[in-house]
Amino acid sequence: MGTTMGCEAVGADGGTPTVDLLIPTRDRHDCLHRSLPSWRATGAPIILCDQSAQPFTANDVRVLHRPDLVGLPAARNVLLSASTAEVVVFLDDDCAISPDFVRVVQHLARTEPAVIAWGPVVEQRGRWIRRAHRIGHLGAFHDARRLVAGPSDQTTNALFGCCFAVRRAAALRVGFDARRPGYALGEDFDFFRRLAHAHPNTPLRFASDLMALHRRDGENRATPFTRGLAKGAFLSWIARRHGQGNPATLVHLLMALLCAASGRGQEPADWRGVLAGLWGADGHGRAKKRSAS
Repeated sequence: MGTTMGCEAVGADGGTPTVDLLIPTRDRHDCLHRSLPSWRATGAPIILCDQSAQPFTANDVRVLHRPDLVGLPAARNVLLSASTAEVVVFLDDDCAISPDFVRVVQHLARTEPAVIAWGPVVEQRGRWIRRAHRIGHLGAFHDARRLVAGPSDQTTNALFGCCFAVRRAAALRVGFDARRPGYALGEDFDFFRRLAHAHPNTPLRFASDLMALHRRDGENRATPFTRGLAKGAFLSWIARRHGQGNPATLVHLLMALLCAASGRGQEPADWRGVLAGLWGADGHGRAKKRSAS
């Protein structure tokens, strides 16, 4: 299957693959204005899926106005369907990229036919946090993104959802879980797990030549308790969806919950919120409304 994907990676005429920039957004027009110059500098087509009541407008940007969509994963699927490029770059609306970003992606897609997706390391964690993740994130919860200390070229089981390039045909085969509403914490991790499962011989990797800046605009919008709710619900959902074949999943879940509840992550969570999210999670990885009261 990896060989088949490699054939699809090169441009249709055997040359440079086409690339689109895809940006899901909602009620963040100020972020878009700040990021747009860096996207324009790449020269690639830009497609937005705007879930705001009033759509963003820009002369050189294709805007899909979809206030009817319920969440981020659904917006990603709409963007995938709207693009005709061979490789797509998903970007958060508060993520800026270097002028050569698309050129580097095209080079990687052309010269690495066995690789299915690439991305930069946009988050870095200290040594002790990395050690905690190495001990606590096992089985279905193993997330190589939490173990990188800086720019890297290593293979990984997941890329950062704020900025990654993927072969569109492969992404379309698995899609994003549109049942999950809102921001849908961990929707990118779930996508990469299913992508890797569908294409076991086509790895994902970090690429140190890809440079991006994730500003994390509005990162303090959630309280520690609310973040705990989301993390607890997400970890419970991941255990059910991806850990059923591993008899140690319950042990791994406990360890991951302890890490989340420690309050020492990049986005600290309150342990009471983590427990409330664990026991009040619905079937789509979110906390039920009654749990947040």
